[in-house]
Amino acid sequence: MTTTEPVTADTVGLPEPAGWTDPLTGLEGPEFWRKLVITEVARASRYKRPMTVVILDLDGMAEIPSMWGREVAHHTLRETAQCLRRMARTSDHLTRLGPARFGILLPETDEIAAINFVERIRASGPASLPRTASLVRFVFGWASPRPGDAPEAVVRRAVDRMASDRMV
Repeated sequence: MTTTEPVTADTVGLPEPAGWTDPLTGLEGPEFWRKLVITEVARASRYKRPMTVVILDLDGMAEIPSMWGREVAHHTLRETAQCLRRMARTSDHLTRLGPARFGILLPETDEIAAINFVERIRASGPASLPRTASLVRFVFGWASPRPGDAPEAVVRRAVDRMASDRMV
């Protein structure tokens, strides 16, 4: 799966998460995400249950280390993780996928409920970031599996949907 590849070039200079857990944010890491998406898409298909994949990019993060320093960038990533934790249910899975990318798996959640989740984060997320991170913009994409979808197809649709959110 290509979920750890940044969509834009504005993630240069930020730490890359690796493995099962991201030490910077304490969230699950990209290895966990890969296994989780495969398992959850299969479960949702088999039992005909809703689930939605949400991808969050922090556009503008590349400027933070050069303007304000690495510690402010790290603080911004940790605060984003905290915001996601506050908004998520205990059954949701939060991951850090790339330097400025997060993945959220919402079991038992259709796309309408996922959009409501996204809008709650969009409304409160930026306010929880340090003032020095005012350049950062939350950009979202989401998708639910369709019958017969491979896990990669669901993630790709979520990533592709981010393009329209960037234009807003």
